[in-house]
Amino acid sequence: MSIVERALQKAQSQRPQAGDARTPDAVAPAAPPQQQLEATQADRDQRGAARGELVEIRIDQLRADGRLAPEALAHQTEEEFRRIKWPLLSSIVGREGALAAANNVVLVTSAIPGEGKTFNALNLALSMAREPDLEVLLVDGDVAQPALTASLGLSGRPGLTDLVANVQLDPAQVIHPTSIERLYVVPAGSRRNNSPELLASARMATVLSELSSRVSPGVVLFDSPPILATNEAQVLSRYAGQILMVVMADSTEQRVVTEALALLDRSKPVSAVLNRVEPSLVSRYYHHYYYGYGQDRKK
Repeated sequence: MSIVERALQKAQSQRPQAGDARTPDAVAPAAPPQQQLEATQADRDQRGAARGELVEIRIDQLRADGRLAPEALAHQTEEEFRRIKWPLLSSIVGREGALAAANNVVLVTSAIPGEGKTFNALNLALSMAREPDLEVLLVDGDVAQPALTASLGLSGRPGLTDLVANVQLDPAQVIHPTSIERLYVVPAGSRRNNSPELLASARMATVLSELSSRVSPGVVLFDSPPILATNEAQVLSRYAGQILMVVMADSTEQRVVTEALALLDRSKPVSAVLNRVEPSLVSRYYHHYYYGYGQDRKK
């Protein structure tokens, strides 16, 4: 059993049982799956027309910045993120056999900086946007270090913190369509000294509910700050339906993962991604087979 599995097992065992008086703040549940699927293309077009300036997703630049995998590993990375996204989506849409999530908000976080949470959030968003019946709203919730906002060229634009602080600001003004169909982004917004208090406010629950309803059917992905670095991730976990913990392989200590998990809302389902794993024999074979198919190999 890996350190991630042991830490998750411990966290699962500490979750409150039925009847526990602890009632965390939460975003209002999304509409039932059947009602969500009844959203027409005209509704989507109308919502899109009201949103902000188009953001060009520059694949080459994002690869150069380390936000996307190198081109040689692109297909393999796509397959890996398909495996990550499907359990999350199954919980959101209530597929048979899946434990239903409280809402369509997924928090992507890590214990400490440098574990690859932003890489995972962006790649997961791109993978989810390939689903033909879903819209994806990618939110930069790392207001202290908004790397995603910078990578997408949205620095200085109004975003999440402005939306929470200003009740007069229309959410449509901070939601930007992208050149990837069905993918939308919200920048982090202006840096504020009271960001933890803003994200913990009653207004934040309202903002999350509004953002959640604007991708229907769909998913809201939050690129959250590292749990042990700031207070925001702990606060944001209150509003998420699911939490995805990114852990760097052969680097993050078990106690660090355990400490981070202990700060999250214990009532929420937590999944883990082991990032930067050394390729196994199977994955090397898969990579060779996948890219070698149809080529003239001498061996």
